[in-house]
Amino acid sequence: MKILHTSDLHLGKNLSEESFYEDQKYILDEILNIVKERAIKVVMIPGDIYDKSIPSSEASMMFDKFLTNLSKMNVTILITSGNHDSNERLSFGSKIFHELNIHIVTSYEGQMEKISMDDVNFYLLPFLKPFHLKHLMEEKEYEKIKNSNDMMKWILNREKIDKSKKNILLAHQFVMWNGKLPEQCDSESISINNVGTLDAIDVNLLDDFDYVALGHIHRPQKIKRETVRYSGTPLRYSFSEVNDKKSVVILDTDDIKNIELLELKPLRNMQVLRGTFEEIMNQKPSDDIIKVELEDENTILSPMEEIKQRFKNAISLVFVNKYDSNGAFQSKERKEDASPYELFHSFFAEQNGRDMTQEEDEYIKSVMESLKEDE
Repeated sequence: MKILHTSDLHLGKNLSEESFYEDQKYILDEILNIVKERAIKVVMIPGDIYDKSIPSSEASMMFDKFLTNLSKMNVTILITSGNHDSNERLSFGSKIFHELNIHIVTSYEGQMEKISMDDVNFYLLPFLKPFHLKHLMEEKEYEKIKNSNDMMKWILNREKIDKSKKNILLAHQFVMWNGKLPEQCDSESISINNVGTLDAIDVNLLDDFDYVALGHIHRPQKIKRETVRYSGTPLRYSFSEVNDKKSVVILDTDDIKNIELLELKPLRNMQVLRGTFEEIMNQKPSDDIIKVELEDENTILSPMEEIKQRFKNAISLVFVNKYDSNGAFQSKERKEDASPYELFHSFFAEQNGRDMTQEEDEYIKSVMESLKEDE
């Protein structure tokens, strides 16, 4: 039985007001083509179907069409909710869908929903945090649940996993190995540095599962073993992902350890173009989604207007002469009692990557003197 794992569709997402609507329609069609060509029998999507808890009508209609087309292929569809999804909205009609082999799980009431097919058991776990369990246990028991790892131990202890069969888990969670958290990128709305390990689950807890289909992290990666895997997003949703290869995971229950990552080709690529304004404008026009990093030291008036004439999907522009060779921001420490003149000097240096010339300095002094006279 061939299975496809994807996640974090984030339908309805925009980047700097640039809509991904056409890109998402295109990539969902690509996934449908893969399902057909590879004779896929099960499609797993562990969370973040939508980018917002209240999705746009366009995003809802797009997902509706995707599900409809999948169901026509006689495919079993397994979906769990993610932290971006509204459980109520995503679960609408789920009882009817169940009869069509579309299983959408958005809540946990003490047992994981299990779907059995042939010799495979699929366990569906929606996005959870410890407080979601509070209504299921006594107060003293709940006090022992200090973090998500404790939460997962409690959940798994309630399951009787039949090891004579193949067992697959769908989960939308942070999973770590040996204290190392998964790699993130800028398109995730949360920071692991802020979360720490409170939301992280030790991968060793999942050893009873032959395959773990993870959602939540946007960069494709395995955790400890090939069969515990984040599929990542099907599209690049930030410029930190320009070098990431987006893919879907294909597995076959006949040899579940033989994982295939099938690369997805997007409608539009993402690029970061770096150089002087003249160098950028001499490059070939492109329809890609583009971020421009200008290295010019001199001020350029309205560069984005000209850049967009050549690169219509340029959506970001930064001047990088105020960054060091590693891209780190060089910011001079400002004294709390700094004068307006000193503050402007500091601001100018940060924006332009150099100190003011003597002529510029004298001009600023004259402006500030005139302001004082006006007061």
